[in-house]
Amino acid sequence: MEKNDRRLDIVITRIEKAPHIPNMVVDQIVKLISEGVLKPGDKLPSELEMTRRFGISRISLREAMKLLEAKGYIESHGRKGKYIRPPADNALTSTIEGMISVNHDKIWELLQVRRIIDSEAAALAAKKATEEQVKGLFSCIRDVESLGADVAINKREGGRLYSKFYNDLADATNNAIFGHLMKSISSILRGALPYSRTKLQEVKHSSRAIYDQHVRILAAIEKRDPDAAKAAMLDHIEWMETTLKRILG
Repeated sequence: MEKNDRRLDIVITRIEKAPHIPNMVVDQIVKLISEGVLKPGDKLPSELEMTRRFGISRISLREAMKLLEAKGYIESHGRKGKYIRPPADNALTSTIEGMISVNHDKIWELLQVRRIIDSEAAALAAKKATEEQVKGLFSCIRDVESLGADVAINKREGGRLYSKFYNDLADATNNAIFGHLMKSISSILRGALPYSRTKLQEVKHSSRAIYDQHVRILAAIEKRDPDAAKAAMLDHIEWMETTLKRILG
């Protein structure tokens, strides 16, 4: 623990007065976890030591610890202290989100996986989706329209509908193994959604573009054209990558 403490002395940055101090603490801890400085099972320094290192109040530190625990990064062992939590299935989404927030290159790896998984799902859905499943996918589109297709990306509900579309798409493949695999992976992949959505809000007409892209994906599925459905999905992912690269420089 002493060796680990010395390592943290080097990498922890004092936080000056600023809004969202707890989130700034969370970002630093997540970065240390993603870089392997803090490993599963490592004990965090005491509350007194942490407030000294960060230069913040106990109230701000306790709020940060609550956020880290809620996201699945740490766990409390009562009076023994707080420890870095081993990865668990229900913490994977938070972990991916944290990795991407501190290492932008990870989002390109994520999009590579989406090219394979989501494009094949669209093609399978075009072949095998029932009429009821197609209607369900259309209901996601209508819900986006009710939010406002031009501003849906700015709203938390828009993010939820984006995730729902892909969960429904998994069901529409009518391949139990592929659908289960896609949903399992999707729970991890969507960990990037809050980060991507925040960045895409900076792009004018991005919400409308994403809406139009999914209308084209769904139109190809409805027409039972797997090649067109796959191509439309790849167009969406290509647009995401090109746009995010432009934002991130």
